[in-house]
Amino acid sequence: MNQELKLKWHSVYGQILFERKLHQAWLQVKENKGAGGIDGETIESYEKKLDENLGQLLRKLRDKAYVPSPVRRRYIPKKNGKMRPLGIPNIEDRIVQQAIVNVLQPKCEEHIFHRWSCGYRPNYGAKRVAQIILWNIETDHNFIYDCDIRGFFDNIPHKKLMGVLTKYIADGTVLDMIWKWLKAGYMEEGKYHEADYGTPQGGVISPLLANLYLNELDWKLEEHGIRFVRYADDFLLFAKTEEAIQTAAGITSETLQELGLEVAMEKTKIVNFKDDDFDFLGFTFEHWRERKKDGKKYFVAKPKESTWKDFKQKVKEKTRKTLTLNKKTWIERVNPIIRGKVNYFLTLYHAVEENKRHGQESHCFINACKNQLFEIDGYVRRRLRVAMIHDHPSQRKGYAMTTKWNNEFFVRIGLIPAFWLYYEAQYGYTLENYTQYMKDKQKAKSASRLAKMKERGQEYYTPERVRKMQYAQRLATY
Repeated sequence: MNQELKLKWHSVYGQILFERKLHQAWLQVKENKGAGGIDGETIESYEKKLDENLGQLLRKLRDKAYVPSPVRRRYIPKKNGKMRPLGIPNIEDRIVQQAIVNVLQPKCEEHIFHRWSCGYRPNYGAKRVAQIILWNIETDHNFIYDCDIRGFFDNIPHKKLMGVLTKYIADGTVLDMIWKWLKAGYMEEGKYHEADYGTPQGGVISPLLANLYLNELDWKLEEHGIRFVRYADDFLLFAKTEEAIQTAAGITSETLQELGLEVAMEKTKIVNFKDDDFDFLGFTFEHWRERKKDGKKYFVAKPKESTWKDFKQKVKEKTRKTLTLNKKTWIERVNPIIRGKVNYFLTLYHAVEENKRHGQESHCFINACKNQLFEIDGYVRRRLRVAMIHDHPSQRKGYAMTTKWNNEFFVRIGLIPAFWLYYEAQYGYTLENYTQYMKDKQKAKSASRLAKMKERGQEYYTPERVRKMQYAQRLATY
């Protein structure tokens, strides 16, 4: 729905003028954590005088004396090496924005948003995106327009955005408040900067405003019968022919121009999925191919290569050998990373299963990351072996502890193996199954290595190797 509502939303502002509404918004802001704004107030300091602060904020809102503050500009690295600007509002501004979102979001969900828009929406997300992608591929919509909007959050025209909002909202106080948030500007290195365009990434209300703005594009695509999936400002279009996808690309470009935005052509491409691959939301979708044994067609979906580097980096950050912690604490530091990453990888599995429940046969192979999971588990164990040595830890000492601190040991003290977690969700494998599998795998690997060395006439149990084995055995008895 991108038409003007006949019955617009009145009295939105009045719905936030209650202590319980502000307290609910505060709890959400607290749960999302995050740094403080330009006033130096943090989540912790605000909570120390919570009743007083919320009472004072409620009085300002009732007296219409509330004035938003500029956001604090901060930069975070992007995957391409560039820096992404964030705008961090004060805690008070975040609470008010959250209260407004709590009123507007349900209305948008019920009346405004398209079913193929999946970003920053309750009960939507990566699984829903994967479902739509897989469904379109399986139904022969194999020409894909992979589109990127140039600097979307930074380039949204304020007046055009307000024009969209007035199609749904008739509460002048709320519209005026949103305008002031957009125009609040930002502080950087002690200097104030005005904001002529954009909605700051980091603001609580920014995702909702962004979805409302690109909702115009969603329904324009719907009007022309174009299949798509959108996650915030990242989206894909699908068609059965090259001509149809070219037409869809033209409609998209024209609509974005009307919205004051433009396509980043250097990051945008048309993919013929019968020959080409594409990436979306951290996954790589590899084109159709035929199985050698029976000629059946299939395609592959798996985590992107860069995801594994990020996985290792996060583990590395949590296993610094300069810290002296007990084994339980080390495990508690890495398990959430493993669980979070693997659960995201399982998005593809859950999407396939959900589509099957809706009658869609799957030709997607999702278990192409077996070796990467093994590698991650080995990396985690190597990092922990070094980290758990308190007396001058080193890689050499960590390697020597392999016999004592083996795979079975880490399972016993509570480490979650990424390989086991991934396949347990699909097949119900127990940790005992995993431990036995790893033992058998290691025995087979050792036997194969020994046989190859014998074939070459090489001695396996050299004096140096025996010395190292004896050293490891001695450590294992400590």
